Amino acid sequence: MKFTCNVATLKRALALLKLDESKTHLSITAEAAQLQFRCHTDDGNFCIDHTIPAEVELPGTVTISADALPRICEYTASETLLFSHHERHGCLDIEGEQHHHVVRTYAEKGLNPALEEPIDVHEYEIPASQFGRSLNSVLFASEKPSDAEGAERRASMWGVLLHRHDGEYRIVTTDGKRMAVLTLPVMRELGDTETPVPKRAISYKACVKIIDLIEFLKPEVCRLCFAENAVGFEAEDVMLRCLLPQENYPNYLSVLEGAAAPLEVKVNRERLLWALRIIHVEDNPNHRTEFRFSDGQLTVGNNTHLGKSEASVPIQYEGPDTATTIDSWFSEEALLHTDATNVTFWLNPDTHRLSPILLDLAQSFRYLVMPLR
Repeated sequence: MKFTCNVATLKRALALLKLDESKTHLSITAEAAQLQFRCHTDDGNFCIDHTIPAEVELPGTVTISADALPRICEYTASETLLFSHHERHGCLDIEGEQHHHVVRTYAEKGLNPALEEPIDVHEYEIPASQFGRSLNSVLFASEKPSDAEGAERRASMWGVLLHRHDGEYRIVTTDGKRMAVLTLPVMRELGDTETPVPKRAISYKACVKIIDLIEFLKPEVCRLCFAENAVGFEAEDVMLRCLLPQENYPNYLSVLEGAAAPLEVKVNRERLLWALRIIHVEDNPNHRTEFRFSDGQLTVGNNTHLGKSEASVPIQYEGPDTATTIDSWFSEEALLHTDATNVTFWLNPDTHRLSPILLDLAQSFRYLVMPLR
């Protein structure tokens, strides 16, 4: 195997292929004037494919650590690099102007069978920039792998669920204490629409990478395709695939229905942000913020080791006083993921104090926070 590759083209490819995992490998297949790259994780949960042009003298395939090339490409002054694979010695020679590298190669393990190109899939086409913004809007409420106490127990909540409900497609995130639900305005079905999409989440890290790819490539459209155990994302000449968790996503619809309330109260978002910030205490050990609705005003407050803080904003509300207390981390963060002038609280003054907060952050964008006892 022997080929020459342009450094600028290679650097761009490596940026696209980068996965935020501790152990990743890069497989390079040289054939017919092009290089086919596949970056994959050791655990077999992720892979990403990309193809670039190259001058191929001898075809072949080689696998190296994904950490080997970025440093060389970053500091070389050469316009091109020459790659030569010495299979017998288990190494890949990389030559540039005034520098030479010998990189260890690895045996090709092959792709996880579940990540192989699926045959019977659900396929969807989505405006890319819109999809990237939508994912970015809801990810804050997702369970993250670093937050989970029991990895296997909570893996079903690591990421974003795509769900079809009443003819609309929603993306849903939750960490068990709060939930964000956003309806996608445009989503074109390309394949089987009769069989339901698996009710399992696209992993958090895959969603972060999808957002990065959309920002990097700026494609007009992207595609999602689901198999029974895997999901694929395609934009231009990049394909990302990841495994779906074995467990189904929690039944978010029953939670939303249980939180339904009849009374609509609109609040100016900027004023509410100001109120939450003026009472905020960075090292509040209780992490508790009370929302108290009374005639004509919403009062937010907390009690900390420094004392008691309250701030009020005007609202159009006439009715009995009603209040609920939520984790202080969950209030301001949600308001930063919308640019709407007003947000809408849904209240049921007849229920007890431990009612969840149901909030419309924007049209087709709901946020639910469970109360603290």
